[in-house]
Amino acid sequence: MLKTILAKKPLFKCAFVLAGLLVFSMGVIAAEEAEVSNIEKTIEKSVEESVEKALEKAKKDRGKTLGDAVEKAIEKATEKATEITIEKAVEKAVEIAAGKPLEKEERPEKWRGPTKVHFYMFVIDIDKIDSSNQNFSANFYIKISWKDRRLAEKTQSSRLIPLEKIWSPRVILVNQGGLVWESLPKIAEVSPDGTVTYRQRYVGPVSQPLMLSNFPMDKHRFTIQFATGSQGSQGFQDVEFVPNFKVGQSGGAISEKLSVTDWEILSYEASSRSYEPISGISVPGFALEFTAKRYFLYYLWQVILPLSLIVMMSLAVLWIDRSNSGTQIGLATSAMLALITYRFILASLLPILPYMTRMDYFTLGSTLLVFLTLIEVIVASSLSRGKHKRLANNMDKFFRFAFPISFLLIFGWFMSGLWES
Repeated sequence: MLKTILAKKPLFKCAFVLAGLLVFSMGVIAAEEAEVSNIEKTIEKSVEESVEKALEKAKKDRGKTLGDAVEKAIEKATEKATEITIEKAVEKAVEIAAGKPLEKEERPEKWRGPTKVHFYMFVIDIDKIDSSNQNFSANFYIKISWKDRRLAEKTQSSRLIPLEKIWSPRVILVNQGGLVWESLPKIAEVSPDGTVTYRQRYVGPVSQPLMLSNFPMDKHRFTIQFATGSQGSQGFQDVEFVPNFKVGQSGGAISEKLSVTDWEILSYEASSRSYEPISGISVPGFALEFTAKRYFLYYLWQVILPLSLIVMMSLAVLWIDRSNSGTQIGLATSAMLALITYRFILASLLPILPYMTRMDYFTLGSTLLVFLTLIEVIVASSLSRGKHKRLANNMDKFFRFAFPISFLLIFGWFMSGLWES
């Protein structure tokens, strides 16, 4: 039927020739790529079916010419075919960039055992170690690499492929303490031999539980922990992290100049370390641990020395003549209030703890000593106004030495924390 109509109507013949040219041109492209050839066959079929439908519809609709119907059918079919071609071309471009079609969920060479992933971590800066919030703010960089021979290609240069388009160990910072910013794009660099390298830089808080019983002479081990988020047929054990050793370094390093001012970095180490969120579950990972010690001299000059002077001032009231009992009581009360204020200030430096720190014991002992001094002044004043003046004098003589010696013992115990840390 189609051939008869084309023989009688030149307009139809012209339209069919145009459609044939479109199919022919797309067929030339199909000769270069088998994938594109399948798409062009779909286009040819779509155009032919559209022409047939247009002819049938035109017979029923006498108000329109067959020529207009054919033109619109060809235009609509061409638009649809172009849309399909663009979508397929994008997918093909990604596969060509990778070298071949990828199965991003499949681990490379999984029959050989766990995939070895080499890691390296560098701490660029540590801005702050916050004891009260149990975290520290860090700026650090990681580099991980693994072998994927499916991506190998005979080229002279490396390629850049979006990380989501290929298999990766999907490393996760498991102990982040808030919003952590990733400043580099998630793109992997693929070498001609199939070595995949991924780099990322993180900036933000990292959670770190601290045992503060020896505050302010404490030192701690801080950890930046990564773990794999890629789970295969054997669970998380499909990945094995290996340190990327360099000269004088063991898979990681820390910058020599850091922004943190009240801590001293003593040592550091990067190693493979499994992440155990709960008992019985172990996820492969790696970590950089560093040991830091709090600078005690700051607290010695800014806290301990002023507090000791307040205590000594309160003990000096025992040497004031008892006739000035009002002055004695006033000085002892002022010292008591000053120590209470100090305790509030020190409490803001630490979280709410279920145990006492060394500083807590020192301030509590000093506060009790000042309070006992105030009690002694009141009692001795009362006794001197009665018939027990001699007893009041003996009390003053005894506590003039007993209280200072007690404070020196408390201070000595407090300073012994320097040797325990």
